[in-house]
Amino acid sequence: MAMMSGGESLKTSWPEVVGMGLLLAARKIRGDRADVRLEVYRVGTAVEPGHDDHRVRIFVNIDATYTVALTPFVG
Repeated sequence: MAMMSGGESLKTSWPEVVGMGLLLAARKIRGDRADVRLEVYRVGTAVEPGHDDHRVRIFVNIDATYTVALTPFVG
């Protein structure tokens, strides 16, 4: 968890959304961290390396509900 200036902890990963549909997972992540930008990729897609404190990449299975395949995390 990251720390806010007031000493509060910010959530940095969401293992609980693995297996969830994309829309529900995105709602959960945005509910916890409205300050992050969500990027959605098909599982197995190569992405540019680099860290961004305001980005969460969500890797999904291509199925009926686009289920989350890997734990999303800030970076």
